[in-house]
Amino acid sequence: MSGWLVELWSIPAALGFAVLFNVPPRTLWLSCALALAGHGLRFGLVHAGSDIVLGTLVAALLIGFCAEWWSRRARQAAPVYAVCAAIPMVPGTYMYKAVQALLQLASVTEASQAQQHLVDAGYNIVKAAMILLALAIGIAAPALLWPKKGH
Repeated sequence: MSGWLVELWSIPAALGFAVLFNVPPRTLWLSCALALAGHGLRFGLVHAGSDIVLGTLVAALLIGFCAEWWSRRARQAAPVYAVCAAIPMVPGTYMYKAVQALLQLASVTEASQAQQHLVDAGYNIVKAAMILLALAIGIAAPALLWPKKGH
């Protein structure tokens, strides 16, 4: 399947989590649109040569600022839009690889094999944590940096 077609799967993922989190029905379309925009931006940045962590941060900032702007227009809380839109960018692949590497330690017979599995697990855990941190910063930064009127 073509790379950009895979990005369309961010829409049902965001929609599923929005329904699961009881997001008001009138906000569902924007959560899906933000998910597609953020995931598409990250895809574009990564394929242009950027690191996935930086791509995730920029995409999360886009989602965060758009959610903050729209929340002020619609008089809703910004996380209603932003959290469900960012969930498709959670680094499940890196988390899975880290757990797989740790589970493979049970069948190791030589120390050199164990060392490689630990290195693989550590790399994937750190990468997943950095992506999660980028998502958290990107979603929270607009609310912190964009002053509210009257405060």
